[in-house]
Amino acid sequence: MRHLVILLMLAIFVSMAISEEKISLELQKKMEQVQAQEKIPVVVLFEGMPTFAEVAQEYRFLGDQDIIRDQVIRVMKDNAESIHYWLREMCNSRAFAENVADFRSIWLVNAVSLKATPDVIREIAVQPNVEKIQLNEPIPMLVEAREIDWGVLRIGAPDVWQFHAGKDVTVAVIDTGVNEHKDLEGRVVDGTNYIDKTKPPRDDHYHGTHCAGTVAGNGTNGSQTGVAPKATIMAIKVLGANGSGDWPNLWAAIEETIDNPVSKVRVISMSLGGKADATTRDRLRLACTNAIAAGIIPVIAAGNSGPSSKTVGSPGDVPEVITVGATGDKDNTIASFSSRGPATWKDPATGKDVDFIKPDVSAPGVNIKSCDKDKVAYRYLSGTSMATPHVAGVVALMVDANKEITPVAAKTALEKTAKDLGSAGKDNVYGAGLVQAPAAVNASLSLTQLDRSDRWEMVVKELSFETVVDANGNIDISESIDNDLMPATVTIWADIPQPEARKGIYNVKYSLQGPNGLTEAQVAINFDNIPTDPNKYDPKYGFNCGNFALVKGKYTGRVVSVEPNAKIQNMKITLAGKATWPARK
Repeated sequence: MRHLVILLMLAIFVSMAISEEKISLELQKKMEQVQAQEKIPVVVLFEGMPTFAEVAQEYRFLGDQDIIRDQVIRVMKDNAESIHYWLREMCNSRAFAENVADFRSIWLVNAVSLKATPDVIREIAVQPNVEKIQLNEPIPMLVEAREIDWGVLRIGAPDVWQFHAGKDVTVAVIDTGVNEHKDLEGRVVDGTNYIDKTKPPRDDHYHGTHCAGTVAGNGTNGSQTGVAPKATIMAIKVLGANGSGDWPNLWAAIEETIDNPVSKVRVISMSLGGKADATTRDRLRLACTNAIAAGIIPVIAAGNSGPSSKTVGSPGDVPEVITVGATGDKDNTIASFSSRGPATWKDPATGKDVDFIKPDVSAPGVNIKSCDKDKVAYRYLSGTSMATPHVAGVVALMVDANKEITPVAAKTALEKTAKDLGSAGKDNVYGAGLVQAPAAVNASLSLTQLDRSDRWEMVVKELSFETVVDANGNIDISESIDNDLMPATVTIWADIPQPEARKGIYNVKYSLQGPNGLTEAQVAINFDNIPTDPNKYDPKYGFNCGNFALVKGKYTGRVVSVEPNAKIQNMKITLAGKATWPARK
């Protein structure tokens, strides 16, 4: 009996140790200060959820990016529902229902926010798939601090408007809300008010409307303040009248930009940030990288804690986002308040700290005139908050110019075309330099032609056939292939890897007969004059045979010479084939 008591005591102590390890120190202190039945707002962070990019990889063969995105959202919601199910059931049970409130699942970062009593929090903490439970209290997140406004002129935005002004591009302004100022009239769509869900996301501060005006104000009321004057603003309110908000609302807001079939958000402008603990910081990065994997381009303020180094706030410190510093109005000198990098993150593979240069670019952020929360008024403000919507507006112009531009390509183009300031090259004060709207838009137009590294592409099928070139220089191959890919249109390439066989011209007809009919193409595999056009010949893949629509099932492929190769006879060769997705234009 004595041994049994010892074992029971040991189990209790182990359980308490596990519980305390998973409960943040701030939350532990709070739990000690409140009454037993007082509900504390918390965030439960779970383990075991794939990222958006990982799920998208599984569904890449669906072909259409919108279809893939919808499928990934469905799968991630289902995964979150499965992971969070036990907690939802526990909260709804008779034993716990009175001790919990406001349950909300956030699939984007695999988290649940709720209010719970200390005893319930301890019960949740001992569950095996719970990573951390944190206190969820509002924190100050608002980073505060001419007739086309000087900032709009300084980055050259008017030079682009004749051709690209942001039409049909939606920019989500995640902030204190947005009011429909006269300069934004008819171009504000409502997202959610996370401060009070019973109300629309109107601005009871002024910050959010000011930022929206810098993105898209069209000057109807007299002052042209917007970089992309035909863009649409999606208003999402995560900050209250005092400029404070909490992390779960921000995660839910980013999640909303992904999972919103009506307002197809392509750009996020976030002039906010704060100091986050390591665990929250990791989830902020996850939220941003999931949004990027979904094709959304986050533009985020560096913060106003300069001039010291390592002062960039979260989520502006996320390596993958476009982080913005602020320059002054008299010249392009960095504003003294603009936060500096680097941003330090642990390498998951080595456990060592890695420094990332931040900000990525800079934009005007001193004495910026933009829309006030009143319908016809304007206001002057300074801060990286004001610099950020300048860059978000430029990105909207880039998306207008090239609807297929990816987040990675957009960031690369902004940095490559920025006006270098400060130390040569990208640095932790200016980033790559002052954004230049005309050059950035031109770069976005030419990305697919000029920089193949900016194209996302994968090999989805590799084939290899042994054949013999006969005495006349002809080949004739016929093979059956089982296609296990999801329906997709791919580009098929052909090459001959043996050096001794890479001579002359293999002029061949290529055909595929399958469940969806017969597809044919003709290609010249010309080793005497290899094409320089990467869409005709790519060293990674070979010679482009054309685009083919494939479905699941059996195909018969045939390759037949149209004319003989005079330089190759009586030789055994390997014909290598690759299918890449998405199909090249």
